[in-house]
Amino acid sequence: MLKPGDLIKDNGDGDFGLVTSEVCSYGTIEGPAGQYVWVQWNIFSKAQRMSMTAIEKGWVEVISETEETTNR
Repeated sequence: MLKPGDLIKDNGDGDFGLVTSEVCSYGTIEGPAGQYVWVQWNIFSKAQRMSMTAIEKGWVEVISETEETTNR
């Protein structure tokens, strides 16, 4: 599951993006089509909403995942 800090790549245009939100739900549709994250893509000045369908269909792939850390 995507989380803030994950690096992703659009397999269509080769652009890289940084996930800036937890997975959110529209609340009307179940599964990937009803879920999205906000992504800061290199080609846009503001974060864009990306449906989780993009991951499911292989249009976007995860390049690097943020490591889980715990406070001690």
